[in-house]
Amino acid sequence: MKGIVAINNLGFIGKDNKLMWKSTDDLKHFKELTNGCVCLVGWNTQLELPPLPNRTMILDIRNETKDTSEIDWCIGGKKTYEKYAPILTELHISHIDNNSIGDTLMPDFKNLNPNCKIFNYYYNETNSTYINKG
Repeated sequence: MKGIVAINNLGFIGKDNKLMWKSTDDLKHFKELTNGCVCLVGWNTQLELPPLPNRTMILDIRNETKDTSEIDWCIGGKKTYEKYAPILTELHISHIDNNSIGDTLMPDFKNLNPNCKIFNYYYNETNSTYINKG
């Protein structure tokens, strides 16, 4: 299973279970990667998640561990990323040039699978530019 997360300059990934920015290019990138896939999502994140057409959503239950053999992507939230970090094979991190204060910081990936490949993408919040520094 792969993970995908967006983080701003201050280390926040969200506020009130939502993104704090609207980077069109980052959203397109998310759609391209996850389109047609099975996505694992945590309870709080799914409460505010808009409909994501052409994706199958699997809800993670906090005190249970899902069989992830048929799941392509972990799309959040923080606790779900941390729970499944040991088995992630790839982690795609979008860095958003934004300085908003949120209520949810980047997950603690101290237990990240040591063989996990990390891909970094950089976007401006409004005039989105993209650089992959894999």
